[in-house]
Amino acid sequence: MDPADKRVDQMNRMWDMGHFPVAVNAGATANVLLTLCIAWLIVPHLPQMSSPFLFVGLVLCLNLLPVVVLRRTIRRSTPFPTLREMNFFRDQHKFSPWVYVAASANMAFWILFGWACFSYRYQRSTLVAVLLTAFVCTFAPVLLRLGRS
Repeated sequence: MDPADKRVDQMNRMWDMGHFPVAVNAGATANVLLTLCIAWLIVPHLPQMSSPFLFVGLVLCLNLLPVVVLRRTIRRSTPFPTLREMNFFRDQHKFSPWVYVAASANMAFWILFGWACFSYRYQRSTLVAVLLTAFVCTFAPVLLRLGRS
């Protein structure tokens, strides 16, 4: 079976995420970049010891809240699109649970990485470097697909 023909609830490998439509990858990347910008804005105003972990917890709760609410609407008749047909907003709650763990770990990594960089050197150039790095890494599946075409 072509991995792109898997349904979103049948994902069983990280590599399957490489078959998401560009809009889905763009939405996830934008979420990470926006979160990093917010972190950059609040870093100088908060104590450094527990704040990054509290911020991670808040962001993960906000990211997972729609999933928790929308998963209650899933019925036997609920359609599950293939990876290449999925929609960022309509299908975000239909993944297997491990996908949310992976996405949450990814978000936590970027927040903590960004927070460490911003705490060390709070300059716009640091923000730009972190955003560029996060963009390349989180949008990599699309960039790799474009490179193969």
